[in-house]
Amino acid sequence: MPQTIDVPWALERLAWWILTAEEARRQDSLGHKMQFANASSVSQLREREHQTRKIIGVVLDKPIGALLQATTSTMNVVEVQAGIDLARYAQGILNTKEETASYIVGTPAPAMDADSLHSSVWNSAVGLWSDGHFAAAVQRAATQVNADVQFRVSRYDISDKDLMTQAFSLAAPEPGKPRLRWPGEDEDLTVRAMRVGLLSFSQGVFAAIRNAVTHSTKEIPQQVAFEYLATLSTLARWIDHCELVTD
Repeated sequence: MPQTIDVPWALERLAWWILTAEEARRQDSLGHKMQFANASSVSQLREREHQTRKIIGVVLDKPIGALLQATTSTMNVVEVQAGIDLARYAQGILNTKEETASYIVGTPAPAMDADSLHSSVWNSAVGLWSDGHFAAAVQRAATQVNADVQFRVSRYDISDKDLMTQAFSLAAPEPGKPRLRWPGEDEDLTVRAMRVGLLSFSQGVFAAIRNAVTHSTKEIPQQVAFEYLATLSTLARWIDHCELVTD
């Protein structure tokens, strides 16, 4: 389910952050910076750093990776203006939320809750996802799906695309090489189509998604990452539905 927030509490916390950061800044002659030695409120800001970032993240509906207080190259000096601006932006959204909702009708497009994805996929990805590491979150989820298949077929000697190829192979099982089969009669055209599709789909997921995020250092957009997780979730649900077939 999407995260909700107590608006009065969030507004109070954001107002405190802005006021405290501005007060700390006024204690220094560097304008928009503050010094640890001269700003007694710095430790208070540090204590509320994580909480305030979480509040802003929920309001903006995206993880806030950067610190609200950024250390500069000057000894004992911390930049606070970016954090103040971000807190004010979130504050403005909350202050105008009801007015905005009364004049703007929501899009008819359906919304998907990340925690409604297959539990194995989302639970393995959520930690990295919350920190804004979307590619790593997808990789972690794919690793978990791979591990689930390895466990189902007791095959730890192969992984990824090779594992999918053998686990969902249409050939008869062999000693030490069981298969995962979509249940149903072999003569049923729908059952046969699902088995062929599952083989191709699982191979494609690990070749085009797992392989891509594993061998690239580039971050991927949040929307793309979510679609990748949804694809992995689909595969995970189909895997749950399959039966183990041994020789």
